[in-house]
Amino acid sequence: MSVNHLESNLKLLAGTNQKLAEQIRQAYRPEYPEIRTAKDGSPIPVLNRKCLHSTYAPDAEAAKWVQSLNLDPNADALYVIGGIGFGYHLEALSKAIPPDRLVVIEKDPALVAAALASRPTGVFPEGLRFVVGNKPVTAYQNVAEFGLASRSRVIFLEHTASSQAHSDFYPTIKGMFRQREISERGGYKILLVSPVYGGSLPITYSVQRALTNLGHRCELLDNSIFYPGYQHLQKLSSNRSHTAQLHNAMQAMIAESVTARALEIRADLVLAMAQAPLTPDVLLELKKAEIPTAFWFVEDARTLEYWKGIAPLYDHFFAIQKDDFFEDLKQIGCKNPHYLPTAADVSVHQPLELSAQELSEFGSDLSHVGAGYYNRRHFFTGLLDYNLKIWGSDWEKAGALNSVLQRDGARIPTEDISRIFNATKINLNLHSSQYHEGVNPFGDFLNPRTFEIAGCGAFQLVDERKYLPENFDIGNEIITFTSLPDLREKADYYLSNEAERLLISAAARQRVVSEHTYEHRLQELLGVIAAARPEWEPRSGGLPTAEEIIRQAGEDSELGLVMKRFAGLGPLTLEDVARDIEQGNGELLRTEAMILLLNEFRRWGLEKGVM
Repeated sequence: MSVNHLESNLKLLAGTNQKLAEQIRQAYRPEYPEIRTAKDGSPIPVLNRKCLHSTYAPDAEAAKWVQSLNLDPNADALYVIGGIGFGYHLEALSKAIPPDRLVVIEKDPALVAAALASRPTGVFPEGLRFVVGNKPVTAYQNVAEFGLASRSRVIFLEHTASSQAHSDFYPTIKGMFRQREISERGGYKILLVSPVYGGSLPITYSVQRALTNLGHRCELLDNSIFYPGYQHLQKLSSNRSHTAQLHNAMQAMIAESVTARALEIRADLVLAMAQAPLTPDVLLELKKAEIPTAFWFVEDARTLEYWKGIAPLYDHFFAIQKDDFFEDLKQIGCKNPHYLPTAADVSVHQPLELSAQELSEFGSDLSHVGAGYYNRRHFFTGLLDYNLKIWGSDWEKAGALNSVLQRDGARIPTEDISRIFNATKINLNLHSSQYHEGVNPFGDFLNPRTFEIAGCGAFQLVDERKYLPENFDIGNEIITFTSLPDLREKADYYLSNEAERLLISAAARQRVVSEHTYEHRLQELLGVIAAARPEWEPRSGGLPTAEEIIRQAGEDSELGLVMKRFAGLGPLTLEDVARDIEQGNGELLRTEAMILLLNEFRRWGLEKGVM
């Protein structure tokens, strides 16, 4: 009978990380995973009928793997290993690299428990650190806490069998380290394409801020400027066919501007948000130009089905739904969809100190911010005996709800939405449905409001959703309801228990800050793309900063003086500097004139195809 080493290994681990030791103890399952015996007598785990180590000699296989890496033990680097297996490769690696420079990421806590139970103490050397059971972006950030910033570089080592077992996990983390390296060299040039109008428009602005914060060069193609034109076309004719033709012609023109701009700036990626007006023809043009394309579908696939015509044409497709929807996507030729929920922009969705006037205007016991969908019109009539306010558009003919509708149903600016969340005692978050009179029993995706209310450190009652438990701790970070009577009971309770409301909302805010910001989402998005494109490099190469140019030219040189106004802005292109000079006033310095001339030459070269 084999010896179980779990407790002795956990005792050693608890000396440095008690919380992790307890997590692993609770994850232990004696029957999991299947364990076989190699020819040399070593235990080896089996996942999905695949052995994670050699069935002959795991030690010899591990030693050969380490030798093939040609590692420099003196290199100033942090080595991150994706996958624990049963640790044979870690044991071999720790003989070549000091253990305090090794971090092991493992998705499956139960596998870690099985490894500690199956291998004797001493196999996992002292100083070796573990990141266990997290989402990819959280695992990536936990590694950063281990001193990533103090190292000159990170070397990510994939345990091949682990990557094959979790193909959506370890490659994505590796891609995140890759995009981080690129950001330190000036970042990718990303053309972000907004819709003309709609709910994903404010998300687009948050995405731009997040990409910039991550060190990438994001240019926004803001198509909202065309919204008045869309409205004008709508009024020209009562003939729906004529109006549709006009709208299609306008969309084709807007879509073509994406190609023009992407080629002009030599974009490394075109990222389109939901409802962005890209046509199949434009997507094919971008593919011919070898510019990767990605689409973030932040809408309900059951309500809006236009994804069927465009999903296969994008190189990368991200969505707020998965499971059956992914099967539908694959059937139409979208090979590798990726689940990416929305988030909060903590520069906007944050706790606010409100004036007495703002509390009076925006505050209430209960409130809801959102459009007047069918289920909300029915459901909220059962709450009219509360101090209730409803904010948002599309509430025409709301009947009894008109008495609580604010601003006559006008669209609410983002800044005021954050004030409402902060001022309200209980924010009601009922996801929209066109087919139910209350809670949708099949609801899965999470709307942006879920994360935004939490980001404000505000309290919410949200209808039960399939994906909610994997994003928040139900009961401690967020409270759910299943029906009108259930909501009324919980509303009464939490209106009477302010201290409990504040504890829950503070925990939700902390969860958002640590896991659910747009920086988190864009790290993951770029990690997925980088994992799928190992050779993905910026077309412009590494870009200098103003500080680097000043250092080389000299602080007192004319070029140095010109560049001082760009200090602190990060990596720069010639176009960035020239655009600033073009917008200035007064007589040009000789250096400024030369920069403008060089930029004109660059534009000419791009136009002629020689650059």
